Amino acid sequence: MAETPTPVVRLVPGVVQVAPGGTAGSLVVNVGGTYPPVWWPAGYIPAAGDAVKVLLVDGIAVVHSPVITTGRPLTGTVAGTATAGTVPVTTTSGVLACRYTGSAPAVGVIVRLDWQATEPWVWPSAASTVPPVTPGPGGGGGNPTPPPTSTSGTLSVTALDSGTYNARYANWTGQNGLDLTQGTWSGVAYTGAWFYGGAAGQLAGAAVSQVRIRLGNRRHIGNYNSPLDLTLYATSNGSKPGGDTSRVLGPFVVTLAPNASAQWVELPWQWGPTLVAGGGVAIAGGGYGGVDGIGADPASGQLQIDWRR
Repeated sequence: MAETPTPVVRLVPGVVQVAPGGTAGSLVVNVGGTYPPVWWPAGYIPAAGDAVKVLLVDGIAVVHSPVITTGRPLTGTVAGTATAGTVPVTTTSGVLACRYTGSAPAVGVIVRLDWQATEPWVWPSAASTVPPVTPGPGGGGGNPTPPPTSTSGTLSVTALDSGTYNARYANWTGQNGLDLTQGTWSGVAYTGAWFYGGAAGQLAGAAVSQVRIRLGNRRHIGNYNSPLDLTLYATSNGSKPGGDTSRVLGPFVVTLAPNASAQWVELPWQWGPTLVAGGGVAIAGGGYGGVDGIGADPASGQLQIDWRR
C-alpha cells in the first residue's frame, strides 16, 4: 500500500496587499513575492499593509493573525474633536486616530478600543470597575451596601485653544496660527499658550498631587538643531486675552532635544489650584522656538491632573 505523503508545512511572514490588477477590496497575501491561495481567520478583518503570520500548508496560505511590535492598548481617552470620521485618542502607545459609530464621543471620555482590524474602533465609553455589592445583615435580607465613593483619580483636560501672541502687532494670529512660540526673533517677542476654559473646575475642593502636560512636536524654527529650554508658566487665563497672558507661576524649564517628538512632562504640582481655577499654561522668554499647537496636534497641551478628596 502506498504511503500518504506528509503535508509540507511552513510558518512564514506575509503582507496583506491589494491583488495585482484588482480592486481595493480584492486582498491577497504576499509571501516572498508569490500570491498563494489564502484562508482568512473569521475573527480578523484584513487591511492592505498588514504584516501577518502565515502557515503554508501544501501551498495554501492559512493566515493566523496580524503581527505587531508593541502591545495594543485596551482603553484610551478622547483627546479632541472628530475629523474625517476619526477621533484622536490618547493611549499608552501614543495618540491614535480611531473610527467610531454613531455620534463622536466627547472630549475627555474614556473609551475601549476594538482591534479586529489594524485601525482601531472605539466603543462609546468604558466605565471603571465597580466593587461587588455586599449583602446586608443575614446574608440576603436587608439593603445592599453601596459601593464606596471614589476618593482619588486622574482628570484629563484637553486644550480648547492655543496660539502665539505677537508683541509687535499685539495680536494672537499673525503667521503663527495655533502653534506656540516663545522668545525673541528679529526684535519681536513671542509668547505661546494653551487655554482650557473652566474644564478643570470640576476638581474644585480637591487636593492636586501631580500635574502632567503633553507637549506637541518641537517646531523647526530658530536654532532647531540645538537643544531648546522651553520655559513654561501657569497663567490665570482660561481663554485668549486681549493682550499677553497673565503669568502667575513659574518659570519651569523643560529642555527639548533637536527634533523632539510629542511627549508628556511633569509640571509642578503647586500649579494645580491655578489650573483648577480656570488658568492655562504658557511658554515665554528663553530661546526662540516652540511646539505644535492643537491645529497640528489636537492632543497638544492636554493635561492630566491627579487628585484626591
